[in-house]
Amino acid sequence: MQYTVNRGEKGKVEVKVDVTSADFLKVYEETLEALGKEVKVDGFRSGNVPRDVLEGKIGANKILNEAASFLISKNLSEIFKKENVVPLGNPSVAIQNLAKGSPFSFTATVVSKPKIKIGDWKQIKVKKVKVREVTDADITQSIKNIHEAWLEKSKVKSQKSKVDEDQDGEEDHKSGKFIYDAHGNKIFIKDEESKSKSKVESGAAPDDEFAKAIGARDLVHLRELVKKDLEQIMLDRLEAKLEEELFDELLKIAEVELPDILVDDEINRIIVRISQNLEQQGKKLDDYLKEENTTLDSLKAKLRPQAEKNVKIMFAMDEIGSSEKIQITKEEIDNAAKGVDESKLSDAQKADLRNYLAVSVFQAKTLDLVKKTVAT
Repeated sequence: MQYTVNRGEKGKVEVKVDVTSADFLKVYEETLEALGKEVKVDGFRSGNVPRDVLEGKIGANKILNEAASFLISKNLSEIFKKENVVPLGNPSVAIQNLAKGSPFSFTATVVSKPKIKIGDWKQIKVKKVKVREVTDADITQSIKNIHEAWLEKSKVKSQKSKVDEDQDGEEDHKSGKFIYDAHGNKIFIKDEESKSKSKVESGAAPDDEFAKAIGARDLVHLRELVKKDLEQIMLDRLEAKLEEELFDELLKIAEVELPDILVDDEINRIIVRISQNLEQQGKKLDDYLKEENTTLDSLKAKLRPQAEKNVKIMFAMDEIGSSEKIQITKEEIDNAAKGVDESKLSDAQKADLRNYLAVSVFQAKTLDLVKKTVAT
């Protein structure tokens, strides 16, 4: 087997392979023998069928294609390993010659994982800001915001309920409590639900009843819950800011030529996340595009710089993690898989999930190491 490797821009690699007629014939015969074990021919015992009969029974095209598939897989695996090519996806293969008794040749084109050069990342220094204390004013304002949102939601519900009552008519009133006035007219007494509606309509201030309505024991307990949430939100924001500054510094010392296929994949992932967020708001991506007066192609173009940044950071972190020999244990992957229902997944899907979780854990551990090293 002889081959040539041509490396193009953005990770494109073209491999041309030539296999001698003798080597191809050997694989052809081995393929015929392997396929023949599964073939039954009347009048012959298994394993004793003449080769010319087997060829006629199996078909020359099938034998040729099986032999070619074996040689392509075997040769590319050896070449990629020797030439340090890590394919991103399956190669595109074009066969130039395929015939029994003739040399076999093919060309494979693939996008290889890019090589990255990174400077001394341990010299990066990023200042870690201390989380400020959550004040009573912060808590009061947050509860006020929650209360206003709750009132708005309750008003909508109350209006819908009133419409339903009007449609139901007098039958609904008969089930309520009432007294008679001096003229014999019914005066309906407001029940607890009516009192609640009255509070909604009047826009009363947050109280224990409101706190209970959203899951707290009382208003004091609600303040405790809100304080914990605000502390976590502030911590998350500072951590995100720290990571953003760290990544910006890391990108200054990292050099990598990004394949378009990786950037395009990241753009698609960002769009999926946007679509999921829109669905939570009861919207669709098409609605968002109309509101923004843009197209999907324009949105993708707008997202490309961020996608390039994301992919570059991913490779930088991968390089650091590998150089620092970050290890992932089975227990860590098992813990990451908790809460994921794998019962309906195929074996291949389960393997993909485990690989994805392994990469996620690896990236998280690497990021944690970098933050501990450079944050001051």
